[in-house]
Amino acid sequence: MYNYQDHLMKRFVSSKKLCALAAIAVGTWLVTSCADTYSGNDTFESSVRNTQLSSPAEGDITITPNTDGDQMTITWPVVYGAGGYEVKLYDQSNEATPLVERTIDGCSITTSREEDVNYKLLIRTLGNSRLGNSDAAAATEKLFNSFEASFAVIPEGDLYEWFAAHPIPADAKGSNLNFDLTPGGHYTLSSLLDFGPYTVTLRTSSKSNNAIITYGNGGGLATSSGFKAKYITFECGASTEAVLALSETPNPDILDADHNNHYQITDPVSFLNCEVLNVNRYFMFDNKVKYCIKNFSMTNTLVKFTPDDKMSSSAYFQLYDGGGFINDFTATNCTFWGATNNKVNYFVRYNNSGRCDRAGYLTNSINLKNCTFYNIAKEGQMANHSGFDGRNTSNYDITNNIFVDCGSGQVPRRLTGRISTAAVNNFGYNTYWFNGAPETEGFTTNSYDTSNNALQTDPAFTDPANGNFTPTGADQVARKTGDPRWWK
Repeated sequence: MYNYQDHLMKRFVSSKKLCALAAIAVGTWLVTSCADTYSGNDTFESSVRNTQLSSPAEGDITITPNTDGDQMTITWPVVYGAGGYEVKLYDQSNEATPLVERTIDGCSITTSREEDVNYKLLIRTLGNSRLGNSDAAAATEKLFNSFEASFAVIPEGDLYEWFAAHPIPADAKGSNLNFDLTPGGHYTLSSLLDFGPYTVTLRTSSKSNNAIITYGNGGGLATSSGFKAKYITFECGASTEAVLALSETPNPDILDADHNNHYQITDPVSFLNCEVLNVNRYFMFDNKVKYCIKNFSMTNTLVKFTPDDKMSSSAYFQLYDGGGFINDFTATNCTFWGATNNKVNYFVRYNNSGRCDRAGYLTNSINLKNCTFYNIAKEGQMANHSGFDGRNTSNYDITNNIFVDCGSGQVPRRLTGRISTAAVNNFGYNTYWFNGAPETEGFTTNSYDTSNNALQTDPAFTDPANGNFTPTGADQVARKTGDPRWWK
């Protein structure tokens, strides 16, 4: 499993003088302490001399995220007589490369923050040779994480049996419930586990050591609320159930009588940093109920489809039979590949009546960005959603993807259907390669992909039969298109 790390560094340095002034503002230390003295020339002179200093106490170090959660400020109390602080910050899954390694002349630093990371912070007080003070003997270590609070930790074993023994309490509806799996742990799913009205996140408590969930015969997941899977490997080969179905008996509270009686799932449904292997039938199935999912997304996820002979008239994402659809479908940095030659008619299929205004929304969209597709609905269609077609509220963002042997050689045409000139129709630097040559349909003026920049070289994947989709084609190499995992 590829480990995605972001080593962006930003820093904010406040001076020692500001730290001291801040201390004055919030307390009376100048009156009660003789550690520092005012020299009369607008500086503070420490009376701590000829001493080996100590690092700040672990309990006195605070970490405060900003409102957006993408940055955090780390602060600690001033150590009198110090010449600065050595600060190192690590992702515990990759301690060979510090995220931050700085000498700070102050007592705070602001840096980037990622979700779901186990961090390790080291702060060591540095000496001040002018005062004769020496470095602290050791750094203070503080371990913390950026995971949302856990609702429960699930030990290795069968998930269906665990939830049967630990039912979610009724008053938990309306909250996001995070269930943590053991890093590298092995789990089974012996039957259909339906979370019903509860918004659930299943996640491994490590971004780099996926737990494995193996579906048994009849094993699968279902929901009629929001759902997230994070950092999990799903092994689905023994089951013909959907990876994620929509509940056959939906939560009655989400029935929207004002908008054509759709059962509205308004909390996000997503897969992040997952591997989903050996999917025999549907990835998602509506169970013939009229659902509308407001937002569905997949990010940094690899899906291996192994369709059996029952998929010839079906779709991997089948929200058709009940009359529903996904309002906004987004896949980013993903790989989808078909590993058998059995026919699958569609990648995505919505009911002909499915469109945004009928479910109470202003726009609907399909967004595929930096993804790799191989042998997906080769004799079928990439999408069928006639309710979207030709409307000025139907938007498409299809960029930097590689499609090889997909959609009967009609990928851009079928992804969009008819296009309104008033809608967003953003295509760019895609590869459409079918039966050993570039696709030719769907590129005329006022047609589907009118970018005039579709890549024309054979992607020449390294070993697609064994799941290695590293491109070697000149245009793809030059622009690094497709799923970024193959460029690492």
